[in-house]
Amino acid sequence: MARAQRKPISTFLALLLILLGLIILSNAISKPKITTEETTLPTKSVAVYTIGTSPKLSVQAQIEKSGVIKIVSLGSGIVQSINAEVGQDVYQGTTLISMSTNYQGGNAMSVARQLAEVQYKNVADTYKVQKDLIKQQVDLANKSDENSDKLREISNNSTSGTQSLIDLNNDILSTLAAQQADLEATNVGGANDAAILQTKQLRAQLQAGNNQLQTALKTTQFTGSDTNAPAEISNISKTIAIEQLYAQQKALELNKEVSRLSLLMAQINEAIMFPSSPINGVVERIYVKEGQAVTPGTPLAQVSGDSKSLIAVASLSREMAQGISRSGMSVLHIGDKTYESAPFYVSTEATDGQLYTAEFQIPQEYTSQVSDKSYITIDIPIGFPKTGGAIPFVPLDSVFQTQDQAFLFVVKNGKAESRKVKLGQVLGSFVEVKSGLRDSDQVILNRNVIEGDPIKVNN
Repeated sequence: MARAQRKPISTFLALLLILLGLIILSNAISKPKITTEETTLPTKSVAVYTIGTSPKLSVQAQIEKSGVIKIVSLGSGIVQSINAEVGQDVYQGTTLISMSTNYQGGNAMSVARQLAEVQYKNVADTYKVQKDLIKQQVDLANKSDENSDKLREISNNSTSGTQSLIDLNNDILSTLAAQQADLEATNVGGANDAAILQTKQLRAQLQAGNNQLQTALKTTQFTGSDTNAPAEISNISKTIAIEQLYAQQKALELNKEVSRLSLLMAQINEAIMFPSSPINGVVERIYVKEGQAVTPGTPLAQVSGDSKSLIAVASLSREMAQGISRSGMSVLHIGDKTYESAPFYVSTEATDGQLYTAEFQIPQEYTSQVSDKSYITIDIPIGFPKTGGAIPFVPLDSVFQTQDQAFLFVVKNGKAESRKVKLGQVLGSFVEVKSGLRDSDQVILNRNVIEGDPIKVNN
């Protein structure tokens, strides 16, 4: 201590050197042994897609469930009464709801039906009478024509008698003319003036009568001929009368049919105000209440029938529709169950805008699993299995793309190997690979692998 007080600096330096020596000695004694360990990469479990199998596209398909019918209003009106209850069994034609035109219960459609019914009844009741009248008028036209023919025949038969009378009058006139000439020749001193005057008077009377007879004869010959105008007029009049009566009968039949169709139309319009069940089934729901005003398209009730068929309709692009595998089975996800089925029909023309449809039949055992107009997921195979590596399809998620190239990873000897590929068209979540892959290559779907990573394929 006395020395340290005399030489504090040298004492401090000496203690510092001693401390440094102890630190060095402690590090030398406690230094751990260095061991060299070989580092290995961890094995990664991956999912793979094998080239040569059909890619499956997941699409949404709408359920079309027959036997479940939603009844909507076809006209405007007021709900007057509800004639069925939820859960009630109904038959085809059972009236479910009664509607009126106004709130007081008046129904214009029923009045129109009654009016059409009265009109049709009147037409039907008078139809036979009017038809008989037309028949009698036809008979009358025929009889009138027969009567004209008989009159012409009588006239023709009377011409011979008239001609004989004319010839007789001509002979008498000739005799009187000769007598008059004799009287005039022997009229000395006017002795025969009275006789001559009397002869002239007789001749004038006979000549007048003869002129009348000749006029009557010519008239009779003209009217009695079957080729002259009177006969033609009679025939034409008969034809016109019969044709008019025929047209009248057709108009009568048309009027009857129009009245019947008008009644049928009125009955159809009236039925709009009384919606009924189109099938035998159970009332599942009533959507309206009494006094409610409805318009065309307003839901009224829903009826579930006994006979049901299930169809799933998937809307696809043209490429997808044309590429659906005809041999591969599609997987339908119905609730927590799956069902394999092939489409029973794929449309060859666009059915909804530019979309095509594929229809799948679903067994009735899944009826309770789905509802009408709901959606399910369907995995549809695209292309044909065992197509090889010529033009395979791979999932889009397995492809890595840079600015100038695309590549993916495949399983090679238990490790990940990078492959440059040339891509083609895209179908859903799959892309066409035109080159770079070989048949039976296993494409790695996971995106957390790099070149050379050990790989374990998940089964």
